[in-house]
Amino acid sequence: MVTDGTFSYETCLLKHHVRTTIWLPFARERLATIRSATRRATESRRLRYFTFCAVGAIDVLMLDIAQVVRRSNNGRFDTVYFFDRSEEYALETQRRIPGAVGFVGDFVSTVLLGDPEEDFLADTATPLSAPMLQPDEHAVRDAQRRRENKRNFVQSFPFDVLNLDLEELLFKDHDEYPGRLLNALRRVFRWQQRPLRVATGRIETLEEFTLFFTTQVGPLNLSDEYREKLEGPLRANMSRDNALRDILVERAGSDDLEALRRECLELFFRIALPKVLAATLLENDWYVVPDPGVVIYEFERDSTSGPYTMLHLGMHIRRKVPPADRRGPGEDSPIAIDAYTQVVRQIFRGNAEHVTLETIDTERLKADLQTVFARRRKYFPDDETPEIP
Repeated sequence: MVTDGTFSYETCLLKHHVRTTIWLPFARERLATIRSATRRATESRRLRYFTFCAVGAIDVLMLDIAQVVRRSNNGRFDTVYFFDRSEEYALETQRRIPGAVGFVGDFVSTVLLGDPEEDFLADTATPLSAPMLQPDEHAVRDAQRRRENKRNFVQSFPFDVLNLDLEELLFKDHDEYPGRLLNALRRVFRWQQRPLRVATGRIETLEEFTLFFTTQVGPLNLSDEYREKLEGPLRANMSRDNALRDILVERAGSDDLEALRRECLELFFRIALPKVLAATLLENDWYVVPDPGVVIYEFERDSTSGPYTMLHLGMHIRRKVPPADRRGPGEDSPIAIDAYTQVVRQIFRGNAEHVTLETIDTERLKADLQTVFARRRKYFPDDETPEIP
C-alpha cells in the first residue's frame, strides 16, 4: 500500500466514507449470499477476507463490529488474511487483529514469483524441503523463504471478499505492457478458482466473490505507445457494440477515442481503468454482476507533487456458466458475455460518485472511527488512538 506523507490514512474521512458506503454494504451482501447458500446450520461457514489493512486494520475492525467478519470460538481472526511489506508491520497488525494470517513482502513480486509447482499445490500448506545440491547461503535461503511465502499465500485461496486496496497505479510507463500489476491480478483471479475446504471437511467451489479495487487515475505522463495500447481494447468494444459510440458522444461530445486520450486524459482513464478490470475478470472465467455493476467512488487527495484522483471500485463477481472446463473449444458463456456488455455500457456512461468533505457526513464518520478505535483497544490495550482532524 502506498501512503502519502501529506495525509493520515487512518483518519481520512473521505477514505472512511468509502469503507462505510462501499466496503461494508458489499461485504454484508456477500455474507448474506454465503448464508443463503447453506442448506443446514452445521454447514455454515465464516466469511473469508483478504485485505491490505495496514497496521491499524481499520477495515477489519469495522467488519468485526458489524459481525461480517466473525472471530473463531477462541477469539481469533483466522479467516482474515493480509499482506504487508515487513515482518515488523505484520506482527504489529496481528497485535490488533489477533489470529489473522499475514504474508510479508511486495504483493506483486510475490504473486509473480516463478514457481512451476503453483498450479499443483494441495489445499493444505506443506513446508519446502531443504534445497538439494545448493549451497547453504543467505541468497538460497532467502529464495526458498520467498517461494514458501508465495506457496502459503496460494494455498490460502479462495476468498469471499478480495480487498485489493493497493492505492497504486494500475498502469506504469516503465512496465512492459500490460504491466506487472495486471499480470498479478490475472493469477489472483485464477487462484480464486481453487477448491475451498471448509471447517467440516467439505470441499466447496466458489461461484461468487466480492472485489474491491483501489487505484489512482493516471499516470498522466504515460507514453503515446502505452496509451495507444490502452485505446485498442476500447476501440474493439465500440466496434462490437455500436451503442457505446452514442454513449461516448453523450458523455464526452465525441466518439473519437484518440482525441479523448489527447485532450481529456483523466476521462479516458475513468473509462479505461474499470473496463480493463472487467475484461481481465472475463478472460479468467469470471464476470461482473451487472446489478449493481462496477460502483465507483472518487476523491482528490493532495500530495507534495500536486493533487491526484483516487478511484475506489466495488463489484460482485460471478463464475461463468458453464465454466471453462465444461465448454468446448471456442465456446464462451452467453450469460457472461451479455453481463460484460451491460457493464461496459455502464462504465462508458460514467457512474462515479465524486466525494468531498462537503458531500459526506463528517460527524457520523468521526463517531464511527472512534467506535473502531475503541474496538481496537479491546484487542490491543496499548494502542495509541490517533486524533481525528
